[in-house]
Amino acid sequence: MFTLGQLTVGWRDLLDILLVAVLCYYGIRFVRGTRAMAALNGLLALLALYAGAQFLGLFTLVWLLQNVFSYIFLVIVILFHQDIRQALAHMNFRMLFRRKKDDRSELIKTLAKTAFWLASRRIGAIIVIARSVELGDILEKGVKIDAVVTQDLLTTIFFPNTALHDGAVIIGGDRVVAAGCVLPLANLARQHFGTRHRAAIGITEVSDAISIAVSEERGEVTLAQEGHLSNPLTQERLERILTNALNQ
Repeated sequence: MFTLGQLTVGWRDLLDILLVAVLCYYGIRFVRGTRAMAALNGLLALLALYAGAQFLGLFTLVWLLQNVFSYIFLVIVILFHQDIRQALAHMNFRMLFRRKKDDRSELIKTLAKTAFWLASRRIGAIIVIARSVELGDILEKGVKIDAVVTQDLLTTIFFPNTALHDGAVIIGGDRVVAAGCVLPLANLARQHFGTRHRAAIGITEVSDAISIAVSEERGEVTLAQEGHLSNPLTQERLERILTNALNQ
């Protein structure tokens, strides 16, 4: 315990401040890049306006803003429930105290090489790389495999007219966990995205997984992460993105 002027600060006060700071940091980190971030910026602007109104003695404006604040959080939850759900899905103790991950360079090279092999032959595919959020409900709808990731296995699964080629492959660690999985579809305003790409984006909206989509129509490889789809990638660019995402 120590004293700052006339203010006495104990260890509980320091712990309280530290926990609030950590919660604010991770809260901003989780909503960064989502539509909820725009709502947070708007809320901060309203708070600044409220402080200014109190300082200037604008009692009518203060009364109005107090009534707005009574319902603002309910409005945010209703409007941005999907972004908030995605942020909460990312929140777990493993990511708060995660250790440095093992090098996965061989897995990354295999996935990138396979994706562009499929693209060169106009064979569509979705490869989902699971991370900290469990995909148990998705795995239950697929066919369990539990095999080491190899190019031969993946190309066989996605080869046209096979039983599993229409679904997604789920990668967990360095193994193919399941194939033929049905993914949730993203609700997109841009209609030129097909079902495959909507599914690739959809799984990243409800989890922290990364998905690789191979277009059979255009022979292009794209990557979805955190609800966003990249532009068509080169093999080298795909390897770099996967390395940054999986080895951090």
